[in-house]
Amino acid sequence: MNSGADIQNKKILLICGNSQSVVNFRYGLIKACCDKKATVSVIALDDDYKTDIEGMGVTFYSVYSQNRSLNPFGMKKLQNKYFSIINKIKPDIVFTFMLKPNIFGVRAAKKAGVKKIFSMVEGLGDVFINNGMKWKIIRSVVCKLYRKSFKSSNKVFFLNNDDRDEFISRNLVKKEKCVIIPGIGVDLEYFAYKPVKNHHTFLMVARMLKTKGVLEYCQAARYVKQKYQDAVFNYLGAEGSVTVSDIQEYIDDGTVNYLGVTKDVRPFLEDCSVFVLPSYREGMPVSIMEAEAAGRAVIATNVVGCRYTVIDENNGFLIESRNFKALAEKMIRLLENKSVIEKMGFNSRKLAEEKFDSIKINEYIIGVISA
Repeated sequence: MNSGADIQNKKILLICGNSQSVVNFRYGLIKACCDKKATVSVIALDDDYKTDIEGMGVTFYSVYSQNRSLNPFGMKKLQNKYFSIINKIKPDIVFTFMLKPNIFGVRAAKKAGVKKIFSMVEGLGDVFINNGMKWKIIRSVVCKLYRKSFKSSNKVFFLNNDDRDEFISRNLVKKEKCVIIPGIGVDLEYFAYKPVKNHHTFLMVARMLKTKGVLEYCQAARYVKQKYQDAVFNYLGAEGSVTVSDIQEYIDDGTVNYLGVTKDVRPFLEDCSVFVLPSYREGMPVSIMEAEAAGRAVIATNVVGCRYTVIDENNGFLIESRNFKALAEKMIRLLENKSVIEKMGFNSRKLAEEKFDSIKINEYIIGVISA
């Protein structure tokens, strides 16, 4: 694999989703590229974190787009905005992330004559999870768009074999273009190991989406609270398809503490003993990797993405998805076994060091895009 020396003095453009995702998920890759003397620019769909991103030493551009809309006129306008910026920068390498950049960013890069175009699929999301008529229509449209765009990508990165295989089976990408990485990884120094202080505190960190298992977390918490009133259930995450009002009853009766959003999850990880993610499907959840790096036991669902981050009965538990009683049962088991919590926390840190070191993963990614 190329050492990455070939990106020295090269211009690299990352086309991302919202600006918060750049801060949360791209910092390591950006730093690794800058350390190798590449010039990095970033495009995001908003400028909420403009100051933070520019503080990374990159040039930042925003192209506003309504987050979940696929209006054809709006998408054509978005593609034209991408094209205009790409034409101005004239990058040597374009790397796209998330649905809209993977489709319209790739098209714009191709139109602008960029020779090296790479994409990353970090989970299939609601478009592939939900099966109502509305979602089937949207999925059909998205598949057609992916199929056309990925013809122009040199390589497409996936975070797990299941997502890659689904894209191949749907004929959205050729097998030889696919690259598997074990998630985007975690900064093992930034997320340092912290001994458990509070053995009765649970934490969930996720955007408020039904498919993240928000309601199952609340239901399980209420079930456990009936037996263990001193158990604490914290929740961090911005509103999405689920809103604060949807879980207000759990907040009002003291079942769940809603903590809003944060730029730094570390104090909340340190405060908890067990991290919970009852998601319906993931790419490779960064939130779990961060919790593991901090040395926390994890309860997650035995679904695509999550199952690759937890070794059942070793550093946590894998449970059936959409089953709050199965979640509550494991919560109770850990509340009754403090020594197990600590042992699983040690194992989590060890797993993070072995598999999810972002420095190693970013080195590998740079080797691929510079080849």
